[in-house]
Amino acid sequence: MKLKSKSSYHKSENTYRFLTFAERLANVNIDVIHRIDRTGTYDEEVDTYFFEGLTKWRDLNLTDHFLALMRDLFNQCQTFNLLVFHQKAVVASLKAHLAVKNSMAYQPLLDLVVRLARDLQTDFYPHFPDFFLLITPLLETKDTEVLEWVFTCLSYLYKYLWRLMTRDMSNIYRLYSPLLAHKKEHICNFAAESFSFLMRKVPDMDGLLVLMLSDLKAHPEKAKGAGQLLFEMCKGVRCMFHSCAEKAFPLALRKLGPTLDPALQLPWDTVRDALDQMAQAAANHVDKEHFLVLWESLQACVMEVLEVLQREEMPKGVLKEQVEEQLERLLFVLHTLASHKDGAKVTKPQAVCQTVMKVVRTPGLPASCSQLLLQITSSLLLGENIFLPSPFIQETVQTVFASDIDQDLILEFTKEMFTMKQFEKLFLPTLLRFSSGLLRSADPSTPQRGLEVLVQLILSKAPPPSDGSMAFEVYPLLFTGAPPQGKETPQAGSCDPEEQDESRLVPEQILSLIQLPLDQPISDLSLPWAALVLLPHLRPLAGTSVVPAVTDLLNRLLGLIQTQELGKAGLFVARQALSCLLTLDSSAHLLSLVPVDKVVATLQKYPTDLSALLLGDLYYTRLALGGLSEHRTHNALLEVYQILHANVSSNIAKIRLLTLRIFTHFAAELPVQTEGEESEAVQPVFAVCLQAERVPATVQDYREKLLHLRKLRHDLAQGCLPQGPPGTFQQVPLRYLIAMLYINFKSLWDPIIELLVSHARGMDNKSFWQVFYEHLQTVAGLAEKELQRRGEDRDEDDSDDEGDDQSDLSGEAGCDVIESGDVGVLFLEQAKLTSDTGARTDFTNFRSQLWRAMTHFPDCVEPRSRELTPLFLQFISNEYFPADLLVAPTQDLRKKESPAPKDAEMSGEGEEDQDSEEEEEEEEKAGGRRQKKPVPKRAAAKQLISHMKVFAKFSNPRSLYMEPRLNELYHQLLCHHEQEIQKAALDCILTYRDPHIVPYKENLGRLLDDKHFKEEIVHFNISEEGEAVDPLHRVTLIPLLMRILFGRLRSKGSSKFQGKASASVRSSIVLRFLGGCQTEELGMFISLLLEPLGHHAQGSCVEAVERAVSQTDMAAVLPLGRQHSLLNVITVVIDKLGHLIQGHLPQVLQIILSLNASNSAILDQREQLKPGCIAPLKKLRRLGGLRVLDFFEGFESYAFTSQELDAIFLAGVWPQVCRLSTESPYSPTPLLKLIHAWSKNPRFFPLMAKRRPDHPECDVLLNVFSIMSAKKISQATTTMVLDIAESLITSPDFVATETMLELNVNGCVVPQPPEGAVVSDGLPLGSKLLLPHVSTLLVFFSGVVSNTERTKRKKNRTQVAKELSILSKISRFVNDKEQSSTLITLLLPYLHRGSNSQDTEMDILATVQNLLRRCLDPSEFLAPLSKLFSIIMNKLPRMALTKTFLTLSEMEPSLDYITDVTAKLNAFDSRHLDEIHFDVRLIAFQDATRRIEAMTELDMPYINTILNNCFYTYELSDMSLSDNATLCMMALIAQLAALGKDETYKEVVQKTLLEAVHKGLRSKADTVRHEYTTILACLVKTFPTKAEFRELVQLTDYNDPESDFFEHMKHIQIHRRGRALRKLAKQLSDGVVVMSSRSLQSYIMPYTMTALFDPDMIKHEAMTSAGTEMVAAVCSKLTWSKYLYYLRQFIHVLQTGGSEQKLAVSLLVTVLEAFHFEHKTLTKEMEAAKAREAERAAAAVAGSE
Repeated sequence: MKLKSKSSYHKSENTYRFLTFAERLANVNIDVIHRIDRTGTYDEEVDTYFFEGLTKWRDLNLTDHFLALMRDLFNQCQTFNLLVFHQKAVVASLKAHLAVKNSMAYQPLLDLVVRLARDLQTDFYPHFPDFFLLITPLLETKDTEVLEWVFTCLSYLYKYLWRLMTRDMSNIYRLYSPLLAHKKEHICNFAAESFSFLMRKVPDMDGLLVLMLSDLKAHPEKAKGAGQLLFEMCKGVRCMFHSCAEKAFPLALRKLGPTLDPALQLPWDTVRDALDQMAQAAANHVDKEHFLVLWESLQACVMEVLEVLQREEMPKGVLKEQVEEQLERLLFVLHTLASHKDGAKVTKPQAVCQTVMKVVRTPGLPASCSQLLLQITSSLLLGENIFLPSPFIQETVQTVFASDIDQDLILEFTKEMFTMKQFEKLFLPTLLRFSSGLLRSADPSTPQRGLEVLVQLILSKAPPPSDGSMAFEVYPLLFTGAPPQGKETPQAGSCDPEEQDESRLVPEQILSLIQLPLDQPISDLSLPWAALVLLPHLRPLAGTSVVPAVTDLLNRLLGLIQTQELGKAGLFVARQALSCLLTLDSSAHLLSLVPVDKVVATLQKYPTDLSALLLGDLYYTRLALGGLSEHRTHNALLEVYQILHANVSSNIAKIRLLTLRIFTHFAAELPVQTEGEESEAVQPVFAVCLQAERVPATVQDYREKLLHLRKLRHDLAQGCLPQGPPGTFQQVPLRYLIAMLYINFKSLWDPIIELLVSHARGMDNKSFWQVFYEHLQTVAGLAEKELQRRGEDRDEDDSDDEGDDQSDLSGEAGCDVIESGDVGVLFLEQAKLTSDTGARTDFTNFRSQLWRAMTHFPDCVEPRSRELTPLFLQFISNEYFPADLLVAPTQDLRKKESPAPKDAEMSGEGEEDQDSEEEEEEEEKAGGRRQKKPVPKRAAAKQLISHMKVFAKFSNPRSLYMEPRLNELYHQLLCHHEQEIQKAALDCILTYRDPHIVPYKENLGRLLDDKHFKEEIVHFNISEEGEAVDPLHRVTLIPLLMRILFGRLRSKGSSKFQGKASASVRSSIVLRFLGGCQTEELGMFISLLLEPLGHHAQGSCVEAVERAVSQTDMAAVLPLGRQHSLLNVITVVIDKLGHLIQGHLPQVLQIILSLNASNSAILDQREQLKPGCIAPLKKLRRLGGLRVLDFFEGFESYAFTSQELDAIFLAGVWPQVCRLSTESPYSPTPLLKLIHAWSKNPRFFPLMAKRRPDHPECDVLLNVFSIMSAKKISQATTTMVLDIAESLITSPDFVATETMLELNVNGCVVPQPPEGAVVSDGLPLGSKLLLPHVSTLLVFFSGVVSNTERTKRKKNRTQVAKELSILSKISRFVNDKEQSSTLITLLLPYLHRGSNSQDTEMDILATVQNLLRRCLDPSEFLAPLSKLFSIIMNKLPRMALTKTFLTLSEMEPSLDYITDVTAKLNAFDSRHLDEIHFDVRLIAFQDATRRIEAMTELDMPYINTILNNCFYTYELSDMSLSDNATLCMMALIAQLAALGKDETYKEVVQKTLLEAVHKGLRSKADTVRHEYTTILACLVKTFPTKAEFRELVQLTDYNDPESDFFEHMKHIQIHRRGRALRKLAKQLSDGVVVMSSRSLQSYIMPYTMTALFDPDMIKHEAMTSAGTEMVAAVCSKLTWSKYLYYLRQFIHVLQTGGSEQKLAVSLLVTVLEAFHFEHKTLTKEMEAAKAREAERAAAAVAGSE
């Protein structure tokens, strides 16, 4: 049921109504100046405006954005004092929230900014620029509410800060003015409106204007906005001006030039544009009665400048040209105001006109000023809203004509004045006097200008008749001979005073123009034509002297036309001559002047020319009016009818009208009525047609038109037909009805077709078909052009059935108008206009209606198939196939033979970089500009259906002409993707009435209906068990059904309401249905699918590919769209029915490969392709490669033959493999994906070993791994190449089975390991293939490993781990010693970083172990490897590290003693899972201690290894192992003191031990801290004089352990630790112990922080209080940088809740109380800190460079 649409009469009254953007803009109000401020004043202790607003918006806006602002500001603005104190924080918070994009709190934020400005006033002003720059970006929105909020905010800011802003106007305007040049007009307008208040407050208005207008020099784009701003400044309420306008307008207008202020230098033209915009805006707003202010200012400025211009000497520094230019600019603004809405804003028009006339009388004005003056004058005289007295108008006109203004400008002014009221009384006399002077001028070009303006006047006031029914108008032009008043005539010399009848000179001069010499050919017809236009209207002029001259000219023209010396131009002039003659002589003696034979001969020569037809119409109309019947007899009608009968069915209405008028002037002999008929006056058929023609085809009048047309029904029209030979006049109704189908008015078509049916059934079939076929054949060619041209921007004339060149008169005889000047140009324009019908004919629709009409009388048409079938097939081949390339058999891809230079340049660029994506995009854009728009597919489809509906009506299709071709076409179109075409094709097939198909007619029809498709396909069971199909019918029915289903599978959607979803559902239904078919029937479907490419299935696979390459013809390629559709359908079929079509897979593969090879061959010749083809071809090549990939991924067990594999390489691999390194870096290509698929299955590994004979550069893996050398490579490509490498190195060899056979690959070359390579004998095939490319991969991995920034990012961890895993596997194949050393050097820093996953550590260590065996010097890696023993903590990586360490001794036996003790120190008990071997480790520590004690010279490699193992042992928290490790360390320290040197001390103590001690003192484990405390105490005791430990000696007491700080800090009793901290704090405070900031931070504060923040210490209050005291004591001794560090740390603790709040507050207060810096000291410290930061920044920049 169709819903009734809601009435819209009350739309404006709806409460909620949709508003357009323009309506919402109109409702925006930003005028805050006139709003009433209801907020009272407040005392200082009362809430501020800001807090008041914050409280208000707390209830009105509950968004997260505003609540965040509330949390920041609510406690900082309750009072004015508090707001002033926190103003920086408040301002910063507002700025931060305003910078949030798409915030939901813009309205409250902007309101709060205004309130803050109102509260702070002067204090806010410094922040205004920052807020302005934050607020203005919010204007980039279409939300009108946001626009209103922003400009309201700015307006309020101007209102509250104007006193400050007016003193700083230059900066404010510079900040604000960019809004005036905004690309959106409404923003410019709002900006001007908001700023106007501030403009009015500026006391120095002149200086402000100079500032504004000077800015336009650098920013001319602000001109329009500046003009709008000036208007808003002067804009008042109630459509009036503001009071400042009286001061502002004169100042602004004086800025249009330097005349009144020579020192002023401005961009004058830009200033003019700005003031013109101001004038336009004022005219749109201010009422007429209030406009006097601007008019007076403007007139005063004009008079001031005019006065200066009239002086003999110009002011100093001013040139006359500058004064004239300023006057021109003022007149430009004046013209804008005068012409606005026909003078609606001219307050005192007479005064304005007087001012203009004063300027007009000024001699020597430039042409630009004169032109503006005339335009202003015409606006004043023509304005509908301006009243001027008649005498004043006459005086004004006379002043203009008497002025020194150029004649050409005055003539242009005259043409504009033709529409003036009372033109004949007020303007024409002066014009005629002026024209008389022009015509009598001695200058040859001047009379032509006067003649041209008179002709223009007549064509405007009394145009010649366009048909014989129009009256001959006369517009008297009376030449009195008096010259214009106040000015000499333009004649070269003065007139002879003795001349008696000067008034006759002009008419006689014009008459002489048609008196052409008989002995000279007529080359220029423009002047005679102009004279013929004027002669009937000239006064005084005797008609007796004109008629003979016109008659002679007319007869001469007709004679020249017959001899072909003149053409259409001669016809045009002859028509005008006859019109002139008939106007001058109203008698009936026309035959004596112009013989009828000449008229008939002219019609015979030009039967379709409008000028010839009008000539005949005028001639026969005068004969009819004069009662001359001698040449209007029936026989004369027969003669003229034979000439013009085809015009009755012309597509041009004017031709039909004139032809029918000519026919109606003859006395036709109608058949005698029989006695039984009524004795009514019977009209001839021509009169009936003429009546119908005169009625326009409109909604109001088409019914009347149909009343006349119905009289042409065959039975009714017989009595109206004139008598004549059989078949003569019987065609007239038929022809005219056919012509009516040209009218593009749908309501007429069906009634006209009914009338055509009556003629088809009533007329003789041969006579009917002769006329009908004539139009079918003619319109076929025209419609073909129309269909191909549709959518193009051309302006071609289709006004004739034969062609469209009527209006082209160039090169014709009589058109040599070079010497005629303006008259010649006018002549050509009028001639072209006369022959131009002005309307395009829809030939496509006309043909559609003819074919639709034939469906109503198929029995009359079917016998004419010999003519009809070729028309249909011609349409298919010439129109439909080019329009719908999804059906067309071929497509021509060749470039045009003569491309434009730009095209050639574009194609040349394409040759340089054939596979560049940028080139492809550029060519697509350029090709889109150069190519024609595609032929409309939908229009062609409608035409096809209208054609096929006729054939579907035939009863005996087997007897049709070319029936086999038609039958083949029907079956081809049955596979079409549009169901309407499928239905039409099915209807045509059903006309054969095949007994095997007719029973299923309804079922097949419902399959083509989306509503019943799913239901019908379920009931339409075609399996053998089903009973829906008779077994005898299957052979014929199933192929037909498969074609229908194939079309439905290709269909994307049958209507605009069905999209991809419905198409997908339909496809799945079809495929499920096909799954139930028999194998043979499914084979039919596959054959149907591959039918367009069936020729590629012939012969072997390699032969087919080679044949596809060699026989590819770019002029006849399978359409690219059809190929694309085919490949998509193949994808769906393989995906859904792959298990059912195993037997057809070889055929499918062979066709895909042949298609790929053909497209690659075409792309190799891309310089010959037309634009726009390269991108689709590349896409097809990509799709073809993906379909091959589907074979390898979807059919892993498919038995590829060696021929098929060779064809795969020939078609898709060899042509593209060398381009992998250039095409794949940005994204994986289909070929790379194919190779990736091969790498996933060991069965396909031999394919990667296949070599192309004599082309070593085509090695597959060589090109794959060369991708890694690209500068920029995408993550997807990198991952894919690494996957290939990983699969090759990890996959075992393929083992054949019964279902999966081994491939037989021709030309397979397996690389062998190089001599000397250490590889196992049973190396898999994948590893062998990878061996030659190991070095390439190692180069890539070297770059990866060296990129430390990439490896640190969290998002890259997975990829880095994968890369390291692959590196560990290929490292065993590395033979290059230098490369191995480099890789180890890059890999070890990964492990030194720590925080790696266990798998990553294992991979790196395995890689290092492999590389150590082939590096240059393994011993150089002893130190970095030994350091890893203090970093790697997990069991498995540590065992791998031990094995790697043992590899060192294998390569360097001299390191056995180090590696052996290391292996023992990391021994694990094999008897227990995850248990360390304590006994072995303890013995190893004892042995190590003894070895160290026995050293006479320090063995640094041994010592470093032991040190790192000791550090690891501490982390185990095992007491016995830790004690042994400590004993070993103490022995080492003692030996270091005894034997060590300074270098050894720096390496062991400063770089190793102290770093470990600093880290250990911060450990969370008590045992670890205690061990490191012991080590620190030992170091202090052993090296008391060293700088690092000199200050710590104060904390020791070797005589009394109870007084030793270190002993206390590792004591088991916690209270003793607290006592030690408290004691030290007191000593520090009292100055007993003096320590540097570095020592305090490095050694004392770790103990303090542990006491404060260790969770186990929280319950011990003594420790907490002692820690607090220590913090106070230490902070009071720190330098500024260290103090600031702890201050920030404790603030952070308080903010994040790192401890109890009470303790955190106490610590922060303690630090603040410990502030001990004087002002001078603090300044020095801060400067020093800044210097250090600058040095660090400079060092970082230098490092990055």
